[in-house]
Amino acid sequence: MKPNDDERWARVVHEFRAHVREESAFLAAYERLVAASEDDAVRFLLELIVGDEHRHHDLFTAMADASVDEGPFPGPPRLSRDAARALLEPTERFLAAEREESKKLSALRRELKPVGDATLWPLMVELMEIDTSKHVRILEFLRERLSQAAT
Repeated sequence: MKPNDDERWARVVHEFRAHVREESAFLAAYERLVAASEDDAVRFLLELIVGDEHRHHDLFTAMADASVDEGPFPGPPRLSRDAARALLEPTERFLAAEREESKKLSALRRELKPVGDATLWPLMVELMEIDTSKHVRILEFLRERLSQAAT
């Protein structure tokens, strides 16, 4: 769906496309670095980034295609009242679980502080905290839309 402000929309589409182009070269450079790395830890960490970058690339490509009606990309949730009500309770449960997980991960990260740089564990737990924060944001967005549809 195209917003009313054509000039703004053209800038957004341009940014989507530019990001895809720029990220393609960046992604290839990351992949070359992974392939050239002889260290397992360096390769492991870079592969985490490469996985995220592939996902970002795919999302921007899908958004760019959808922005000019060349591909499917879901719009915001549009549910019946009954469907929204049915999803609201599990969404609230997942949100509470993710928030609890966030607290546990934070405590675990503090517990791992004495380990310092001896392992990758503190970094991995910190990255899981970041992912959990992202999950909370997604679930909050979903809960808001479900709440609106349920009333």
